[in-house]
Amino acid sequence: MSKTRILTVIVVVAAVVVWLLSGILTDSPSEAVVSLAEAKEIRDAEESAETGVLVRAKRSTAVQQDDTILLRGRIVDRNQATVPARTGGQVIARYVEIGDSVATGDVLCELDPEDRQALVDVAKDALDLAEKEFKSVTTLTERGFEQELDTARKKAQLSASKQALLAAEIELENTKITAPIDGIVDMVHANLGDYVSLGSPCATILVLDPVYAQGFVAEEHIVSLTLGSSATVTLPNGESRDGELSFISKKAEENSRTFRVEIELSNEDFSISSGMSANIEIVVDSTLAHQVPTSVALLDQDGSLGVKLVASNDVVEFRRVSIVREDPDGIWVSGLPERATIITVGQGLVVEGERVTVDFE
Repeated sequence: MSKTRILTVIVVVAAVVVWLLSGILTDSPSEAVVSLAEAKEIRDAEESAETGVLVRAKRSTAVQQDDTILLRGRIVDRNQATVPARTGGQVIARYVEIGDSVATGDVLCELDPEDRQALVDVAKDALDLAEKEFKSVTTLTERGFEQELDTARKKAQLSASKQALLAAEIELENTKITAPIDGIVDMVHANLGDYVSLGSPCATILVLDPVYAQGFVAEEHIVSLTLGSSATVTLPNGESRDGELSFISKKAEENSRTFRVEIELSNEDFSISSGMSANIEIVVDSTLAHQVPTSVALLDQDGSLGVKLVASNDVVEFRRVSIVREDPDGIWVSGLPERATIITVGQGLVVEGERVTVDFE
């Protein structure tokens, strides 16, 4: 075979091989791989459209929350009595010390009665004589042996004798200085052996049941207060006492333009002392509210505060809210339905009207 024929055969074979390879490369595996990736992406998009973005949410039920005014104040007492001597004399006994509890009628101090008992005895004898004389003259007058003027004179003497005995008994009783009210002895003024005159103080008694938590309210809040409103007073030791708003001043303080208010507190055990500092929380309104984490609250385009909910059809809904109060666990907000599904994670990734898939807490 000549060299020319051999070269021709080689060219023809090469052309056939190239043609065969071109068919295989045209239906390449790479095109098949791309088609599978596109199909998966399409399926994911379809599933996402059906199920929505995954968010975390919690089911919440509103509870009653109080809208309150917070004040810094102090405990005050409304009444105290400095008990005076009602006669003069030397103190022969003192039955109380500072801090003692006393009841009405308890003896605080006792003075030397001196001759007061003798004066009572004399007055009793005089009264006995006057009664006998009056009885005798009355009998004689009825029989016509005495004039009515004599009867009137004896009647006056009898009345005077009764008054004299009463005065002597009171004078003797006044040697015992008694408590006019229930309370706590805040101060003693008379010591054993002291001579006290009429009006000299024996002791000072504080009335500590009830006591009053006193604070001052800014003028913009005073219109929202009403007598009888519930209030809670927290004492320095952390103890809380419930009471009612018992006084609202009708006149503002000259310098601060604030109004004095008082909350009456029961203090039967005298455990609350006058002058203590107190934190006062007065209820001005009550509303249904949900507790949510602070991070849940968002601002809409108008700058209004709100949270995102999941409606019954799994669609995102934005609801404007108002903060009722704050505590260490978050904020309490009003403006939501009584029962709500609140988005707690992913709220920034979804918009109102978007369908979502919910993972409940």
